[in-house]
Amino acid sequence: MKTMNNTVLITGGSSGIGLAFAGKFLSEENKVIITGRSMQKLEAAKKKYPEVIIEAADITDEKNIKILAEKHRDVNILVNNAGVHNECSFVKGTEDF
Repeated sequence: MKTMNNTVLITGGSSGIGLAFAGKFLSEENKVIITGRSMQKLEAAKKKYPEVIIEAADITDEKNIKILAEKHRDVNILVNNAGVHNECSFVKGTEDF
């Protein structure tokens, strides 16, 4: 896989593993777009990596996906990292937590 000069879209890219991916792809001379639902987190990511492009979007909304696809037609790598964090106890089960 070519690791330089790509356009990378990272969902859930404003923190954690997604933000780490963004930093790595940026270090390899890629154009990097990150999405997230929290503009505050996206702006914090932009302070850390000024060259990153931020897009507030909820990727569970098909309309948001279409807007991203239209706006960033040059994307050739997608890191679909967005997720939801739910706490549960593997010992007790979800009902008892």
